[in-house]
Amino acid sequence: MIDQITPDTIKSERFLAAPPERVFQAWADREQRLEWDVPGNDWVIAEFQQDFREDGIETSRFGPEGDPVAESFGRFLNIDPPHRIVSAGVMRSARTGEVTSATMMTLHLKAEGDGTRLTLIDQSVFLGKGETADMRRHGWDEILDKLERYIAHEREK
Repeated sequence: MIDQITPDTIKSERFLAAPPERVFQAWADREQRLEWDVPGNDWVIAEFQQDFREDGIETSRFGPEGDPVAESFGRFLNIDPPHRIVSAGVMRSARTGEVTSATMMTLHLKAEGDGTRLTLIDQSVFLGKGETADMRRHGWDEILDKLERYIAHEREK
């Protein structure tokens, strides 16, 4: 139904204590993303494929261990190392296969002092299938917290 469609824009900013090249690499490298790119402390990535190039595809299934509840499918639209990544895609229920949202995500990385100002903009339409903007906002906050810890831990080594 049309009245269940809810558009929203989520903007998150973080300062990360690493140069843009390092932050970009953490996003671009599949193995590194497996370390931090999932919300919740008890959630895991069950499957993840990434063809990191313009027009490349990314897919993932994730959720609580043993019960991946979400699937994402996206395409990289624009990649400008180490400054910008733009992708678009959909989120689906792993249980029903129903599309729950459609999204365009822009990640902007800007050098600031000896670190990076990360700005993430998520422009989504939520389709009334159980996923909400508040859930997405909370998920991005948790993911960016994990990225921040991942980068900080690496610097401590």
